[in-house]
Amino acid sequence: MKLYILLDDESPEEVADKLVQAMTKWFVDAELAGEIVDVREGDVEDWTVGLNLEIGRKAGLRKPLEFLYKQAKKMEREFVIGLYGKTGNREDICYFGFEEGRPDVDEVALYLGLNR
Repeated sequence: MKLYILLDDESPEEVADKLVQAMTKWFVDAELAGEIVDVREGDVEDWTVGLNLEIGRKAGLRKPLEFLYKQAKKMEREFVIGLYGKTGNREDICYFGFEEGRPDVDEVALYLGLNR
């Protein structure tokens, strides 16, 4: 299943560099299938910063959600997690972060349709 976890912020320019730097260090050790997303074209509101991941099991959500929740608290930001459709369009599923709170792995897995 191809999903994304992206920074959901109206002022990403304030934290984008720090977030990409933190994700780059973390991603090497996390041993996940996916990539860091860092698209900063056009208006700042259109920037896309976060992770694209291939996850087939609920257990695969734990590491990225824990890491990004720590970043959300540290940077006082929110993230959105969602799925890519067959045509590449994004479908936001749920939010977590500084104000939304800690993501519940079981609940997020249920929303994404990851049963195991």
